[in-house]
Amino acid sequence: MEPASQSVYHAKLFLLILAFLLSTNITSSAATSPRGFVTKLIHHDSILSPFYNASATIADRSTRARERSDARLSYLKAATVSETPDGVRGIMVAGDGAFLVSMHIGNPHVRQFMLLDTGSVLTWVHCFPCIGCVTTTTIYDPSRSSTYYPLPCNHDPYCAANCDEDKNECTFRAVYADGASTSGNFATESLMFYIENEAQSYASNILFGCAHVVNEPYSDISGVMGLGYGGISLANQIGSKFSYCIGSILDPNYVHNRLVLGDGAVLLGDSTPIDLYNDHYYLTLEGISVDNELLSINPRVFRRSPSGTGGVLIDSGAEWIYLIHGAYVKLRYKVELILGSYLMQTIIPNNPSWLCYLGSVSRDLRDFPRVTFHFHGADLELGITSMFQDVSDTTLCMTVEKANGNSPRDASIIGMFAQQHHNIGYDISRRKLYIHQTNCQLVN
Repeated sequence: MEPASQSVYHAKLFLLILAFLLSTNITSSAATSPRGFVTKLIHHDSILSPFYNASATIADRSTRARERSDARLSYLKAATVSETPDGVRGIMVAGDGAFLVSMHIGNPHVRQFMLLDTGSVLTWVHCFPCIGCVTTTTIYDPSRSSTYYPLPCNHDPYCAANCDEDKNECTFRAVYADGASTSGNFATESLMFYIENEAQSYASNILFGCAHVVNEPYSDISGVMGLGYGGISLANQIGSKFSYCIGSILDPNYVHNRLVLGDGAVLLGDSTPIDLYNDHYYLTLEGISVDNELLSINPRVFRRSPSGTGGVLIDSGAEWIYLIHGAYVKLRYKVELILGSYLMQTIIPNNPSWLCYLGSVSRDLRDFPRVTFHFHGADLELGITSMFQDVSDTTLCMTVEKANGNSPRDASIIGMFAQQHHNIGYDISRRKLYIHQTNCQLVN
């Protein structure tokens, strides 16, 4: 899509956003619950995941995590510097995101596993009939739901210009940076969220994309839950607040990761300002310290330029952490000084840029000092399982890597390893991000 047509598309979609946000009605069957809409977050390799592979080795899981993260990095590098239509950017590359959201759609409800994406505003679900869908869960059939309502062509100017006249439906088509696409119609529906042994919560009249055509490689997922800050984002439709708590990423038996949407979002700890740009959440990183020693990094390397390049964004799709060259080399040098005194550095043949050592995280890094990312007003502390991961039975690697190239145009990305063992709260309307180090099993 050319820049001029992008602007027209964006303006038309904004009218759609306004119309629906004015008419959206959120209700809950748990009237006494103050926590909003709560559901599980499921890591791709968790025993709760439909993609769980009991035979996967440590090397298999670490390789997949890195591949997902590298693909996400490449995607974000392209998406964050271009003005593209709502819903077009931000999907997990390779149909294989870090975390899935368990939710139900329709009445009677159908369980779906959605990719969590804080960099996309469009929430879409596979809908029957569906060309190209081979999802591991039951495909949602809107014709069987009593709460499904497709947008008609006369709903607003956007729908009038994007209309399937034969069906009188408002249509969409999202084309992603890697060439994949999904298309279908806009509709409203009821969503249900719950965690076992807890009250069920319903959100009604939620605007979403009902996808009837899905091109590889996104055919084996249920859809995407868009929690970017744009108008049709699910986060904006349900209270403009959300939070998630991530415990152990690498333990497939860990089941206490959770997502809270709406006014019940957990907003604890110190806060740092959010800079909203191109549907992504940017933060002000002021420095990095190791064992309370501030590294000699010029804070200007973390700033986003007026044109949108560079900066530091927090993201749900990448697991690894990516730093711009000037910051990465300083942190890597410090880690090499510490670990080089007692561990042997090694090279991973297929990934020679990784900083790796012969050893085990739990056995050999128990005394490794705390690494802290200092944001404006709040700190994010990274323990050893956030900074390092075992990539085999005999090798460990740092989970921080250099962003692509040496250009100041590159953005730094705070991936999910850094967010591990923290509750992260987003207050979009106040433009604040809350960081609270905690045991996610204890978060209510």
